[in-house]
Amino acid sequence: MGISFRAGVLGLSLGLMTAACSEPAETEAAPAAETVLPAATEAALNARLDAMMDVYAPVGYSVAIFRGEQLVFERHDGLERLGRPDVPTEHTLYAVFSMSKLFFLVAVMQSVERGELDLDAPIGQYVTDLPEAWRTLRVRELLEHVSGLPEYYFHPNVPANAQDAMALVRNADFLNPTGDVSRYNQTNFLLVLKALETVSGRSYADLVGIDQIARLGLDDSIFGGRALADQDRIVLYRGQGADGGLLASEFPVYPPYVHSSVGLNTSLADLKAWTRALVQGELVARQTLLDHWQPMPLNSGRPGAYATGWEYQSLGEFTSVGHGGGGRVNLMHAFRTGAPDDNVTVIYLDNGGPRETSQRRLTAALANEIVPGIATGLQILFEDLTPVYSAQGWPAVLERLDRYADAEGLDDAGREGLLNSFGYNLFNVYGPASAQDPFRTNVERYASSPNVHDSLGEAVWASGDPFTALGHYQAALSLDPGNRRIESVIAALEREIDAATALSPGAE
Repeated sequence: MGISFRAGVLGLSLGLMTAACSEPAETEAAPAAETVLPAATEAALNARLDAMMDVYAPVGYSVAIFRGEQLVFERHDGLERLGRPDVPTEHTLYAVFSMSKLFFLVAVMQSVERGELDLDAPIGQYVTDLPEAWRTLRVRELLEHVSGLPEYYFHPNVPANAQDAMALVRNADFLNPTGDVSRYNQTNFLLVLKALETVSGRSYADLVGIDQIARLGLDDSIFGGRALADQDRIVLYRGQGADGGLLASEFPVYPPYVHSSVGLNTSLADLKAWTRALVQGELVARQTLLDHWQPMPLNSGRPGAYATGWEYQSLGEFTSVGHGGGGRVNLMHAFRTGAPDDNVTVIYLDNGGPRETSQRRLTAALANEIVPGIATGLQILFEDLTPVYSAQGWPAVLERLDRYADAEGLDDAGREGLLNSFGYNLFNVYGPASAQDPFRTNVERYASSPNVHDSLGEAVWASGDPFTALGHYQAALSLDPGNRRIESVIAALEREIDAATALSPGAE
């Protein structure tokens, strides 16, 4: 009961990691409980995290959960670094990638409260050296990723400075009409950063460094990438090498102009302090946040995926906002829309492993254990069934998916979509070979749908069999003649097969 703090060295599944010490690592004392959770809730949270560790196998992670401004759960597990006995603590430094945007978005809101930045003003009012077609874009359209602007940032290739970044996109066409879709884009945040620094007369390092990091005493928080990695202050593991061992990811150099989007490194301790200040209205008035945690409608009338830059989801009586980063970390704040003081915040951080964590789904599932209704039924189902696939195989998962489809009254199109979605979930977690199970079931059940052959072809090709994949794509094209995307895939497959045939022994 109370705050759960589990600190132990756990081996990664599949033998990828072993403890580098013969004695248990020392653990720090658990924080004092602020609210006592029911034993069943605490057990459910720990069970979800145990399952996550088994499925995604991060080297180490830290998680904290708030109910309102009170910390109700905290846990650290695994290792800070491979080959060392140190368990993560609340001061372990994690790279948080695009979660960095939350600090920028608070700086934007602080500027709005000071009367400096008008989110409904055209960006050309603040940034003068822009292409003519860009100048009328509203600041809010940039923050909500509906501008349609081209992207300058392609990880890990980061332009050396803002001038080089702008040169890459200045003459490029819009990707889509403004307001048509939510399209995540770093160019948007670069322009808003320029506006923020112009109206405040201060650098972003000053705005965040003084108004948030220094103000709250966030002593662990620091911007940077490769230099910190070279100093062994941050580490991220991403994927496996040919020998099955984990690979340490190389960090780009993060110039200051990208810090509005990426580059912050921080700890659970600092994010707990930042979260508490946010919830208490210490950084920005609570009403200011609530006013801006509402997405602008797209041209279709549907809500966008972002609310003034915060990732946004509305489900029943709950609204969820936050941001993830790097496929490794997430901060989600969920509140009852009609009673926002009833809220839950989940912070999840890990340092990587053989596969990326479904961090948004995980944080929603954890929050849902505190207040049911925050996560969708499908999020919970997929989070529950992913470890079932590993432990019991596809037939057990298929039985559960069919029961869900029956309970929801899904028609054939809905059932096909359900299996297709779970297939891509397996593709992302376990790889393309695993995804073939649900994709083959879809082909058996819904053979007249071109999409099922398309998906199976993709998984087979990614598994290294272009010859069989070609047959699946040809089946898809026969059901959807004239589909240019499928035609281009078939052409690429035929080129790959021709090249492989030419290189094979005995080829003329």
